[in-house]
Amino acid sequence: IVWGDIALIDGSINARGSDITKTGGFVETSGHDLFINDSAIVDAKEWLLDPDDVSIDAPSAERTDTGEDVEYTIGTGADINHQKQNNETKSTLTNTTLEGMLKRGLFVNITARNKIRVNSTINIGDSGHLTLYKKRKNRSDGIQINKDITSTGGSLTINSDDWVDIHGNITLGKGFLNITSSDSVAFEGGNGNKGRSSASAQIIAQGTITLTGENKTFRLNNVSLNGTGNGLSIISTASNLSHRLDGEINVSGNVTINQTTQQNIEYWKASSDSYWNVTSFNLREDSKFTFIKYV
Repeated sequence: IVWGDIALIDGSINARGSDITKTGGFVETSGHDLFINDSAIVDAKEWLLDPDDVSIDAPSAERTDTGEDVEYTIGTGADINHQKQNNETKSTLTNTTLEGMLKRGLFVNITARNKIRVNSTINIGDSGHLTLYKKRKNRSDGIQINKDITSTGGSLTINSDDWVDIHGNITLGKGFLNITSSDSVAFEGGNGNKGRSSASAQIIAQGTITLTGENKTFRLNNVSLNGTGNGLSIISTASNLSHRLDGEINVSGNVTINQTTQQNIEYWKASSDSYWNVTSFNLREDSKFTFIKYV
């Protein structure tokens, strides 16, 4: 485990397990500011990157430290239990390096203590699995998706102890989108651009979006939802959850919004009002939309 307020990884780290093939080693690099150079080499089965802030951007001419073994220093990515994880010394990861791993079908976990920003497009590939994990430290920041995340069967998992804002498209085909948030979740235009076209704002996937925090909000604004496969479900048992649907909402496939509050709680804690301020709600032929608000 390598940790420091400012950590620069510019060498080799080798961690071998006790098994015969010596492949079970674990490396963690952590810090407030994390920097990993291209020349850094980590030989281990799992590499965990754990910085305060992470952004995923397109490569720039100024940066040369964008190699896979530089930006992702823990894990093999072979399965969900051995995900490749971001280098804690790097606060900026490049989308091209990330895509290269995901297109090989690897499992990649990007973890931050304060915030995660996706500022460039990401193609997960046919069978990759990307996890964005914001763990508790600063409860004023969350996970913000500003650009499109695409796939033809890969999976995206988002886990945040704070809010999740989706400003870009998430089109995974029959891949899985699973989001868990203890705060609010929103699918809406960024930078106040809530007047965007719903046809250009696409969420296509199967999976579950779970809100666990009380007195929070699930927001849809000018968006098209397509629940593929087993469908897309937005669920919560938390108290005083509100839904806000605005603008044009298009639904295809199988989409369910279900808030069933816990039993034996005071009535004023049971549920907040949900608001449908839609200009139009369009349900595609042979599709199913279910809205449940049960107190």
